[in-house]
Parts: sequence; C-alpha cells; structure tokens
Amino acid sequence: MATIESSNERRQNLLPNEVPKNKEDIQLIWLDRKMNNSDDNHLTQSKLIELNPAVQFYSHFDQCLDLIKSIKDEQIFFIVSGGFAERILLQIHHYRPLVAVFIFCSNRQRYTPLMKEYKKIIGIYTKQPSLIESIREKMNLIVKQTLTFNLSDQKQKSASFLLHQMLIYVLKQASQDEHSKKEMLNMCRDYYKNNEQELQKIEEFQNNYTRHKAIEWYTDKCFLYKLLNKAFRTDDIELLYTFRFFIIDLCSAIEQENYHFKIKETLTLYRGTQIPNEELEKLKENIGKTISINGFFSTSQSISSQFNDFILVLFEIKVDPLLERVVYTDVGNRNRIEDEEEEVLFNLNSLFEIVSVCFDSKLGVWKVELNAIDEDVENVEEYLSLSKQQMEEYTPLIYFGRLLLNELDQVDRAGKYFNMLLKSLPHDHSDIAAVYHNIGIVHEKKDELDLALKNYEIAYEMRQKQLPPNHPHIASSLNNIGLIYKAKGDFNTALDYFQEALKIDENLNSDDNLQKAMKIENIGRVYTDREDFDTALTCLSHALEMFKHVLPDQHSDIARCLGGIGYAHEKKGNLDVALDYYQQQLNMEEQCLPFEHSNLSVHLGWIIDIYKRMNEIDKALDLCEQKLAIQKTRLDENHPRIARTLMIMADLTEDDNPNQALQYYEQALSALEKCTSSDYQVTSECLTSMACLYSVCDMMEDALRCELKALELDRQTLSSNHSNIANSLRNVGLCYEDMNNLSEALRYYNESLTIYQANYGSEHEMVKEGEAIIDRLKDKQLPLSSRKKKKTTKKKSHSIAEPSSGRSNHKK
Repeated sequence: MATIESSNERRQNLLPNEVPKNKEDIQLIWLDRKMNNSDDNHLTQSKLIELNPAVQFYSHFDQCLDLIKSIKDEQIFFIVSGGFAERILLQIHHYRPLVAVFIFCSNRQRYTPLMKEYKKIIGIYTKQPSLIESIREKMNLIVKQTLTFNLSDQKQKSASFLLHQMLIYVLKQASQDEHSKKEMLNMCRDYYKNNEQELQKIEEFQNNYTRHKAIEWYTDKCFLYKLLNKAFRTDDIELLYTFRFFIIDLCSAIEQENYHFKIKETLTLYRGTQIPNEELEKLKENIGKTISINGFFSTSQSISSQFNDFILVLFEIKVDPLLERVVYTDVGNRNRIEDEEEEVLFNLNSLFEIVSVCFDSKLGVWKVELNAIDEDVENVEEYLSLSKQQMEEYTPLIYFGRLLLNELDQVDRAGKYFNMLLKSLPHDHSDIAAVYHNIGIVHEKKDELDLALKNYEIAYEMRQKQLPPNHPHIASSLNNIGLIYKAKGDFNTALDYFQEALKIDENLNSDDNLQKAMKIENIGRVYTDREDFDTALTCLSHALEMFKHVLPDQHSDIARCLGGIGYAHEKKGNLDVALDYYQQQLNMEEQCLPFEHSNLSVHLGWIIDIYKRMNEIDKALDLCEQKLAIQKTRLDENHPRIARTLMIMADLTEDDNPNQALQYYEQALSALEKCTSSDYQVTSECLTSMACLYSVCDMMEDALRCELKALELDRQTLSSNHSNIANSLRNVGLCYEDMNNLSEALRYYNESLTIYQANYGSEHEMVKEGEAIIDRLKDKQLPLSSRKKKKTTKKKSHSIAEPSSGRSNHKK
C-alpha cells in the first residue's frame, strides 16, 4: 500500500505545467476534498490509474479548475464528489473538452436533480465497482469515435494539411528493425506500467506479433490503437517516430489487402463522431473542399453500429470502385472486437471531398456527406516532391529532425532528437556529420553562436575527409559557418563563406536551384547589413525569382525572402514598400506554417513596427485585435502566441496610454506563467518590456524588479555566455544608473561587456556600445536616451542556415 500511496500522491494537486504529458485522447480527473482519507480512496485511485495512466487527483478546487481550463487536446472525463459537484459544474459544464461527468458520493438521491440541469452527467455512483465499469464503458465509446481532420482545397493547401502529409511520408521511409520495435515497446511498457491488462498485451505483441497481423492488432483497440490515434490527431511527431515500426507494417498491410478487396458498385460507409461546434461550422463553410483525416480512418458498412450517447455528427462516405489510388480494405474478418465485423479501414493520407452538411431530423444528428477522391493526390505529391528530392541526398533519420527544426518550429525537441542520435549511432555511422551539422543549427536558433560554430566545424571537418570538395554537403557547411560570422558582425568573412558555397552549387547545377537561391539570399542579407542596399536588393530579388521557379506558390522559403527584401527597404527608409513585403510575407506564412509557429507572431510584430513608425496606431491596433480574436479561437488561452500579440499591443499603446500598456503586459505575463509549455525567452522579453515602461514612468523599483527577474530567468535557461544574458545584465545596469547607484551599474555593465566580447568581434555594434556606456558612466554622463529594450537588439536580419539537406527557417 505504501508504494501505491506514494505513486498516487505524485499526481495530486499539480499545476497545469507540472502535469506529465498525456499520450491518450482522454484525460481523467477526480476532484474530492477527502482524497486521501481512506484505503478505499487509495484503491479507487489505483483502479483509475489502470484505466487512464494520465489521471490526476485533486482535493483543491482552484487547482483542479486551472487544469481543466488548460486542456485543449484531450477529452475530459471528470469524477467529482457531491460536495464539489454543483459549484464546479456551474463553471465548467459548457467547456468543450469536458465530455463526461461522474458524481461519486454517498447519497445518490441528494444529487439526482443535477442530472436534469447538466446533460454531461453520465450518472451518480455510490459504489466503486459501478463507477469504474461506467467509466470504462464510456471510454471505449469515446476512443472509437474521436476524430480530427485537416481542410484544404485545390488552389491552396493549408499548412497543417501539407505538413501532415509530409510527416507521414517521412515516417514511411524510416528504418524498421528489431531496435525500432524494442524502442516502441519499451516506451509503451513505461507508460502503462500500472496497467496489468495493457502490459499483458504488450508482452503478447513482443512474443507473437508478425507483419501480417498488423491490422488485427490495430483493430484490437488496445495500447497501439489508443497511443497511435492520439499521436496522429495531435501530430505528436516524437510518438509517431517511436511507432514507425508498426506504422510501416500497418500501411503495407492495408495496401496489400486493398488489392484483394474489390467492389463493383459504390460503397457507402459510416463514421459517427462528436466534434466541436466550431469544427462543424468549419465543415459547413467548406463545401467542395478537401478533407484529410489525421491518421488511419476507421468506418463501418453498418449505420446502426455508429450510434451511442456521444454521437452528434455522422459522416457518410461514398467510395467509387473506379478510384485506383484510394487505399482501403475490409478488416471485419481481422477484427478482434465482436461488434465491429463490418469495419472498413482507410490508409493514411486518404482524401475526401465535402459534398454536403445538413441536419438529419430522422436520425437526430448532423450528417456530413463525403466522397473519396484521388485527384488531389497529385497536388500533394507535387508538394512532397521537394521532400523526396532532399531525401535522395539524406536519410529519413536526418530528414525527420529537419521537420522538427524547420516546418514545425520545435527547436528543443529537435535538439533532443539529434543529441539522442549522436549518443545512439556508431561513431562511424554515415549520418554522424549531418547530426553535428543539425545540432549546430539548433544552437544557432538559440543564439548560442560559439556552440553552433563548434558543431558546424566538426561536421565540416568530417565531410572534408569523407566527401569530394565539390559535394553539396560541403557547400552546406560553408554556408552555415558563414551565418555564424554574419551573426558575429564579421560581414567580410561571412561573405567569403557564402560565395565559396555558391561557387560549389553553381558548378554542380547551372539551372535554377533551391540551394543556389539560399546562398544568393544570404549574400543579399550581408549586403543589407553592410548598408549596400542596391546590391542587396539585386541579390534578394534574384533569389526570390529562383525560389518562385523551383518551389510551390505558397512556401516558407519564398515568404522568408520576401521578408528579407522588406527589411532592406526598411533600412533604406522605404517604409511603404517594406510594409507591402512584410504583409506578403505574413500572408504567405499563414498559409504554409503551422498556426502555432512563432514566426507568425514575430512577423506580425514587424508589420506593427512599420505602422507605428508611420504613426498609423489605430490601423495597427485593429490588425492586432483581429489576429488576437482568431488566436483565441484556435489556441489555448495561455499560448505564447497570444502573449506575444498582447505584448505587441502594449508596445503600441505605451506612449499614449501607459496604464493600458501595463495591463496588456500583465495579461501576457500571466498567460506565459500559466502556459503548459513555457516559453522562457518570451517571458524574459515581456519582463524587460515591462521594466522599460516602468522606467519611463519613473517607477524604478518596479523596473529593477522586472529586470532582475528577467536576468534570473535567462541564467536558468541559457548558456552562461549567451548574448541575451548580456542584454539583461546591461538592462539591470541601466536601472542602477537611473537610480544613481553607479558602482552597481558599473559592475553589471562590465559583466555584460565581457559576454558581448566573448560572442562578437571588437567591431560589433554591441561591443562598441557596451564600451561607450562604461566610458560615459565613468564620466557620470550616461544619457537616459541610450536606454534600449532587449527586444530591439534582434531586428529582422534573418538568414538561412542550411540543414544537411536543404533549408531552415530561422532568425539570424
């Protein structure tokens, strides 16, 4: 009992950012003031852990409420004691992720009236066995009907739609061996360590699984089904990569079975589900568009089998027997679940056209009519052709990490992935140089320039020994080393590296080429930094035309180049022209980057900066409010993108309405502190911006408090000589200078300058400025106007660090 109690206590009253990651679609939560008062309660907790490894227990009302409100990607099963029931249901009953409520109490009759008022209450239970059985039964229903989709159309592919297609393509090319099988099963054992039934299934899989049993195992609705479906639904790429062993087998099995499953007339299939109202509205607005289901799509030939207490929407799917590239098969005879013998399973990447969406009064549900299609497959394959070209040069092992780094903007996860490869691959593995190269990109994205350069140089040395001097990977190494010198302010050296890399690419290919376009763009950016704007714009325009010739119409590389042209015009003083290019950039990125991507916020900030300089404050605020409204419908209320938008609005209003600006900053800071995946650098930036506003209002104690907190956060999360720490040290020094504490100010300035000198050359603007501040301080003549926000030290000087096989969309 002691072991059970200690295990259960580790999941009690946790804050949202302390709750471990849930790998299933359902999040079970139990709220009871008397959580630990009896052995019966501890036994119930253990039973619930078997049902749902991510279950959380609460005796504190407010902390439980915070967790519920933070959940977006799971469906909540909520157990509540009678004493808390009415109070919390008043606040959460209409919350979309909440799908089922179970009241667990000693007096059923007392709480029965609540069932008429709150429709999500499944039942009132006084005995543990009946509670557990009811939860298990309802969970099985929800697991079967959970569905997520992406929308697209013939003219314009959404970012999530295309990225999902690319991710699945890469996974299907990955290696499949005993090591990948062991990796998958070890993860499953760890996650289900308290579930004896699933552990037995995992053991059976290890001992008896063969490739031809893949369909049978998937339809068993056991650990494979639950974990895979959640991973596909949320694009959890780490989990999907872990399951590559089984995904490859299941795709192959469906393709093979498809050859034997021949139909002579149109097949009608059904799938019941429960989707949010906003998703239903999205379907209504997109009649004639293409829908792609995230993951394998399970349907039934029987309409009656699709109805239960949770069904609100019924998909009716028509399949033309003449469509050759729609891959599906009848899996009824392979299904371990007795009541699902008429199941038809579609393969990954299956596409459907939305024909109609209407309410069926006879059935009492919304009916969505879909037609299976294959004409859109060609459009998807056109987009994937870039991936295929790059994977001819590099393995899926490396390309998978690229997806994390570039398209999905998941730098920390990419860093963990490539460092895992570095530890697990043999030292003479053919991908080791590419691993070092990509670790360098991770460090560069984090502004850890010396670490980036170290890894780039290791990769370059290895490639020089292994490859001919005109190999494209040599050019990639030269390009990325050049990026570090550019970031350090050594523009001449950077230009030499870029030109040497370009020379290799030109010798390899005389036609328009993606790699050549990248080098030309980087050369243009160097000329922008050197304020040779005419040469810069010539290079950048050349690069843009080349990108447009070799890439799809909507692509992040084209968008980035548009931003580079806009930046050159901004520095040249052509604000109207700069604004137009920045707007083109953001419009394109909104089509081809995930909605969560940080660049969407950063580049919105660039547009707002121009509006502010043009004194178009009202227009800027209107744009921010439009973006914020959209973000609040699609993101968690505490998402860093929402915080960034609030910070932009604060910056806009701080001159005319400092009190309003401070409210925006406080809202942003509150969101960041509650965010489940903390973005510490955005938090630090927010604190620094607040400090600047406080200092302008002559509230120096508050300014110093914020700056010291930002410095502490930077020291906790960044390497010791990171340039952001130097920025924070300088800002603290500015506060002490304004408070006339010259000795403390000088101490912080000197420490800041030491870090700047370690990162940059003696001619870099930050080094020169740091030396000038110290000289002025010594003369006791430091002007207030020298104060600068840390966020302004990273203006729009984006360049491209080429990963081993192509491009990266990061800021330098």
